[in-house]
Amino acid sequence: MSDALARDQREAESTDSDQALIVRRRSRDEQDYRDWCEGSYETVRLGQEEFHPADVFDRLAPDAARRGRDEASAQARADLEQTVCEHFPAPIAVPFHGFLEGPRQPLQRLHRLRDAWESLVRLLAALALSEAARSVSSLAPLIIREGRDQRWRTCKARDLRTDKLAIRIGLIEGVVRQAQEVGVGLQVASLVPIELIAEIRRLNVVRNGFSHEATKSDAQANAIIDEAYPMVREILLDLRDMQNVELFRIPSIQAGGRVEVEKLTGHAQSRRIHEEVFDSEAAALALSAAPVDGMSRVLARARGVALDLSPFLYADDDDTGHRTRIFQYKGNKGGKWQMECVADSTTKTSPAAQHETLLEPFEKLFGRSREGRDD
Repeated sequence: MSDALARDQREAESTDSDQALIVRRRSRDEQDYRDWCEGSYETVRLGQEEFHPADVFDRLAPDAARRGRDEASAQARADLEQTVCEHFPAPIAVPFHGFLEGPRQPLQRLHRLRDAWESLVRLLAALALSEAARSVSSLAPLIIREGRDQRWRTCKARDLRTDKLAIRIGLIEGVVRQAQEVGVGLQVASLVPIELIAEIRRLNVVRNGFSHEATKSDAQANAIIDEAYPMVREILLDLRDMQNVELFRIPSIQAGGRVEVEKLTGHAQSRRIHEEVFDSEAAALALSAAPVDGMSRVLARARGVALDLSPFLYADDDDTGHRTRIFQYKGNKGGKWQMECVADSTTKTSPAAQHETLLEPFEKLFGRSREGRDD
């Protein structure tokens, strides 16, 4: 993505993963290993007793168990790359596929890795805000912070229009934490473990480091990729349930709740349209999602919950009409909504007034400040 509106400043975040996240990841990897054992070997039966193959290896063949864990770990990460490219929402899948399979020049690969990372943060923030707006009576006033060591504060109108990823991360954290505190079950809270927020911030420090410095040499770009990609991969592994989040736009709506749906999933940008029957809630959302300045509004489904992600994401046809371009909000400047295409980093502007109207449901999340909180 272009750097024109990337105004995050360097943040003083920890260089080490949070201990709670380390524990969670150990549990995650152990479950992956047990699943790998089940898929590779049969359960051992002795009389009426059954033994999991992972337990057998741990007790009787520790070296085999160690090798098995290494193989399971490698397999999980190889599978993850394919999963992201094929099944994650397109704003993430398109640049991530470009990083893995696109031009091999180090600087281009680094930029595509950054694009995938920025798209992940922006999409999670849009999902969090859209779902929070559905439960505004329970979550308002929304409290956020811009960094781990910053004070909590009430969300402001300017935070919805920010071009800073640090605030976008703060919005995600604020929604997830507040939902947990008041006992509201949000799909985004099940997608994003609260322990992961610190790691997301930590990676954003790496992203800020090279985004605000001079153009890198090939050797420098490769060094940054070597540092950043393992962190990106582990975060994506933590977020692999994102494959169950559907993004789509609606080409047309027929009588009886029958809707033409174009899914915005995976790295392929060719148009894929099929017909579905929506329930009353999803149909009402689709009917209300009129185009804005000629662009289709991007809707989402997360385990049955339908969400409108505009004005943060839009979709439009390319010049041929055969491919779909997805635009993400980057900033508001000079009365213009600034957007960027996830596929090629080209920019698009649109009069802000039409998009500002769509922010009204989110502005209900504002309220009088509560006392600051510490972790």
